[in-house]
Amino acid sequence: MAVGREKGGVTIAEEDLGKTEKLFAFLQGDIPDSYHIVDAHVPHLTPDQAWTVIGYLGNLHWQLPDFIERCGVCGDLYDSEREGECLDFGEPPYYFCERYCCEAEAEAKRALCPEE
Repeated sequence: MAVGREKGGVTIAEEDLGKTEKLFAFLQGDIPDSYHIVDAHVPHLTPDQAWTVIGYLGNLHWQLPDFIERCGVCGDLYDSEREGECLDFGEPPYYFCERYCCEAEAEAKRALCPEE
């Protein structure tokens, strides 16, 4: 877990989240000013398509951290080692950022939790 390590005053986990957010935005057509790309080559993926690419790179090829998740309610990315909750049963949404952990969607999902 990279939570405690720092690099220039920023934890490695915060840096990983920031880089993943930048890739997520890039895949949706938000190109950084410092990067020049031919207009015809700018990707214009939907948020779901961009997240699929990130999941593929992270889970199958380990090119991205596997602890960055996407909230199923608001769509924001978050560091699941530091916040949020995964309720991986029943119907989606499965992932909840800290902002939505105590909201109606997560509470309703928890009420459906299978007995252990």
